[in-house]
Amino acid sequence: MSTLGQVLRSLHNPDNGGLESDRVCVQLLRDGRHAEQHMQGLARQCRQIGLDIEQLRRQLPALQQLRDEREQAALAALVAGAQELARQLATDLAREEDRLDASQLALTSLLKRQNYYQGRWLSAERHYHDLCRQLAMAKTTACVRKAMIAIRRHPAVTLVNAKQALSDIRAREQQQAADSEPEATPAATEVRSADQVLARLEQQLRGRS
Repeated sequence: MSTLGQVLRSLHNPDNGGLESDRVCVQLLRDGRHAEQHMQGLARQCRQIGLDIEQLRRQLPALQQLRDEREQAALAALVAGAQELARQLATDLAREEDRLDASQLALTSLLKRQNYYQGRWLSAERHYHDLCRQLAMAKTTACVRKAMIAIRRHPAVTLVNAKQALSDIRAREQQQAADSEPEATPAATEVRSADQVLARLEQQLRGRS
């Protein structure tokens, strides 16, 4: 059963067989917020993994260069017959190769984790947008139900009036939503002329005299 189907079933009113539209909207809104928070958590995880990958990728060239230098030094010592020095350099080379292997393995693991969390984020994003669509549908359904209730209470209401009532309900809801938004920047005042400015300045001078 879909998320919307589960919500609608859980909000089914056993007394009259109907649904409480406001509760449906509230539940979907709550689920949408939880889904959004889940997306944000996954996004943070992806960003952190991306930073770790970037750091490892910056380190690898230096590790590779150090490993190559140790190898060349050990080879040169062997050619020169300096067995003791060659053994010491070989020990250093082994240590550098272990570091390089560990870093490469860590990078491979991080890339796999990045792919996993990116997949989860995409899935969470689809779920979030699905909830947003369901919420929009639920709000529309609530408007329709309010209009139908108005029709039942006033049998003389015609279909045209019902459509107008539905439009009015939507307009009121949009107005309520708009009321919570910051006020728009007021329109610019009328452009002043030089004569107006001069007249004001002359009046100020007269007031000082």
